[in-house]
Amino acid sequence: MLNGDDNRIREFMEFEELRNLIITASPCGVLVVNTDGVIVGCNDILSRHRLVRHQNILNRHIKDVLYRDPESEDIYSRDPIMITLQSGWGVVKELTLRTSSADWVECRVWTTTLKDTTGKIIGACGVFHDLTPYRKKKKQLEEINRALLETGNQLIQQHMETMMAFANAIAARDSYTRWHSEKVAEYAQQICINLGLDNETANMAYLAGLLHDVGKIGVSEEILTKPGKLTDQEYEVIKTHPVIGVNILKSMKNMKGILQVIKHHHERYDGKGYPSKLKGSKIPLLSRVLAVADSFDAMTSDRSYRNAFPVEKAIEEIKSNSGTQFDPRVVKSFMQLAQEQYLQ
Repeated sequence: MLNGDDNRIREFMEFEELRNLIITASPCGVLVVNTDGVIVGCNDILSRHRLVRHQNILNRHIKDVLYRDPESEDIYSRDPIMITLQSGWGVVKELTLRTSSADWVECRVWTTTLKDTTGKIIGACGVFHDLTPYRKKKKQLEEINRALLETGNQLIQQHMETMMAFANAIAARDSYTRWHSEKVAEYAQQICINLGLDNETANMAYLAGLLHDVGKIGVSEEILTKPGKLTDQEYEVIKTHPVIGVNILKSMKNMKGILQVIKHHHERYDGKGYPSKLKGSKIPLLSRVLAVADSFDAMTSDRSYRNAFPVEKAIEEIKSNSGTQFDPRVVKSFMQLAQEQYLQ
């Protein structure tokens, strides 16, 4: 049963001023239409959006504002807001739309119906998140990675096949580790880009991510795939894998920088990690980057002893351990990935 304060809060939430404030403050484009699909409201973000084809969009049908050739396109089966108006259900959908300048805009749209106090549908609302900058950035990184594999750089020529052989050797014993390492490599590289580091450093983070668990070759399969909680003794064995990895890779030329990153990727920002209990800035920066990427993917992956965490819970865990387990600067860059939908 609602108390007096709850009733007042509910009444406050119904204020038009609050609704307008929420719409105005949204970092995404917000579009409101009536039951005919005619636009009756939007925020400044939406009105300035590159996909909008007219400066004055109020009282125009949504198909005339967002679509280049509305008569030839099946708007009612394609547009998420129109789908919501017809079905009465909110949807989440990605759209690729061509702007008036012939550029493509990719966006994720969330929709919901709008109802009056009797429950009658009186319109619909769509929230538009522009994915184009993220998609372009991802494409650039894919091109960088492709170039990284194709370049004649001595380091890559001499060691990339060996690196992948190590990754395959791990996969033969523990398939989780192989896919985990690839995702950690991608996350670490993107964190470095968001930190403003140069491409060479970001690429080093990618390579270190691929190899950060290579030392698990020296850990028994019974411990790696144990379905239950590890004993203290077993955990001490697991903790040796960064040093084992360094010993495996140390004979390879030009690997000195990456070796230090791998060795210290389980250090904690507060100095309670392993193997050297380094603290703060004494931990190599890329090790601090790998620590966040490694922990996030570990939490969001199914393991032999537990199911994967929801992405939202894992993100919150990273955020709550900023300054203790993780470098706050790295966490801030990681949170940017979350905001850009990179982690979905």
